[in-house]
Amino acid sequence: MILDKNIQNPIKKVNVGEETFKYIFNYVMSSNRKQGDKIPSENEFKEMLGVSRHTVRNALNSLNMLGVLETKQGDGNYIASKGVGLYMNLLIPHISFDKDNIRTIMEFRFGIECTSAYYAAKYATEKDIRYLENKLYICESCNPNDIERFLELDFDFHFAVSEVTKNDMLIQSMYIIKKYCFSALGKILTSTTTQTGTHYHKMILNNIRNHDADKAFHYMSQHIHTVEEGI
Repeated sequence: MILDKNIQNPIKKVNVGEETFKYIFNYVMSSNRKQGDKIPSENEFKEMLGVSRHTVRNALNSLNMLGVLETKQGDGNYIASKGVGLYMNLLIPHISFDKDNIRTIMEFRFGIECTSAYYAAKYATEKDIRYLENKLYICESCNPNDIERFLELDFDFHFAVSEVTKNDMLIQSMYIIKKYCFSALGKILTSTTTQTGTHYHKMILNNIRNHDADKAFHYMSQHIHTVEEGI
């Protein structure tokens, strides 16, 4: 037998379970399907893909665990979540925090939140500004020594800024920041830091109110750098 020396790579073995998962995931994420849609049953996927029902069930269970699907007892599987937030949660790993990791997240936070402040200033309506004013008032009313409560209200203000942008990617990114940053910051912030934060919140809001995008970006960057310097 004569072998073709131009063939460099051997044929890869197919993992049936992995390929079944990928197929169903791509099926769910297809642009013509939306959250709340019912998907085919185990038997229907079994016939479509030519695999065992056990293999299909494992794939569906994995998608349930990831929050992609929701099983309604006796009724079948429905699409529970789609969009940017889902992809980000699948891509960003769970990490244990030390100071280096916090700095990494702070750099991510800088990119997302400064951009949010910039576009919030560009697009804010009068209704949006009243919404931010209310969030700031609640945050200012918090006892600065109650770090845990302040962080919760602080995030609410920052999240509200992202909401004003009407940009789903920026909004969903804030959930990642909350998950990986704000809980860790509670271990290192002081009442002095919280008071400084309130000062910057006012400056950010003032410039969103004035639709000065560059200054809103500037004060958000100063705010984040001040927190980072305290780490």
